[in-house]
Amino acid sequence: MNVALDVTNTYEEFVLQKDIMYFRVGDHGLVSFHGKNYHIKKRLSTEQIAEITSDASFFKANTDCYVNTKKILQIQDGKVFFELKGADSKFTTITKLRQHRLKEIWQQNRSHQSEEIV
Repeated sequence: MNVALDVTNTYEEFVLQKDIMYFRVGDHGLVSFHGKNYHIKKRLSTEQIAEITSDASFFKANTDCYVNTKKILQIQDGKVFFELKGADSKFTTITKLRQHRLKEIWQQNRSHQSEEIV
C-alpha cells in the first residue's frame, strides 16, 4: 500500500503570521525571516516587501526589523522576547521610542485573546 504524505516544507513554504516571529529587510530585496528554530533568507520584489511590511500583524521595531505582535511573550529593556528568557531565548532589539507603542498594541492583543477564551 502506497500512502502519500502531505508534508509542508517550512523552509520553502511558511505562513507569515503563523510561523514567523520577526523579519528583517536587507539590501536589494533580501529579507531574513526568523521562526522558532530557523531563519530563512529570501529575495523578494519591492511589491512583496511592501505587502509584508504593511501587514497589520507586524510592527516596525526599528529601521529594518518587523516583529509579529501575536508571537511576543515579553517586552523589556529595549528587547522583544519571543520565547522564555534564558540562554536559548529568541529576541530582537527595539528602539525606546517604539517600545511604548508596541507595548500598547501587545496589551490590546492579549486582552482580546483572553476575551475570546472566556
